[in-house]
Amino acid sequence: MPPRPRAAATPVWPLVALFTAGYLAAYLLPTTVARLGASLRLAPTQAGLMGSTLLLASALAGFLLASRVERIGPHRLARTGLLLMLIGYGTAAATASVPLVLAGAVIGGFGSGTATTVAA
Repeated sequence: MPPRPRAAATPVWPLVALFTAGYLAAYLLPTTVARLGASLRLAPTQAGLMGSTLLLASALAGFLLASRVERIGPHRLARTGLLLMLIGYGTAAATASVPLVLAGAVIGGFGSGTATTVAA
């Protein structure tokens, strides 16, 4: 009897890269909060609240999308998450307006959560 054909091995590095990109916000959160306080002259409590909002948006994406990854498609979700990260964090970094920084942090956090959800 001939041996069974094996399924092609899926490379792991794209998932590791996606997971790392998704967790970038959490890794850089202390630096982000410090910069919000220094650059935008926010009180430590306000800067911490913005950082917490970013993490909550990331967690919300995980809760909303975890059961839908296969249905929507992991490639589409991963690309969408990375695009949301780019738009959100780019907007937050490029402006000095507190409402735009907050909106960018929420959008970028949702993108981070989306990327992490797909990788997990």
